[in-house]
Amino acid sequence: MENNSTLEVIYITKNNVIQNITSVGRYNVSMSFYDSDLFSNPVHEAPYYVDLNQTLYAEVSLHSTDPNLL
Repeated sequence: MENNSTLEVIYITKNNVIQNITSVGRYNVSMSFYDSDLFSNPVHEAPYYVDLNQTLYAEVSLHSTDPNLL
């Protein structure tokens, strides 16, 4: 996985006003893969291979002290 990456954020606008906001920051995230939609058994093997069209179960958590960052 790349340490530095670009991502899109989906948000709901107030009063149907579209705003474009660009920002730069550093975020601490963790990412885990799971073998089912129960998210009870994390995958520990590496590399972790999946087939095309196979469902991939991933959990990504954001670790931040900023209460406004969700």
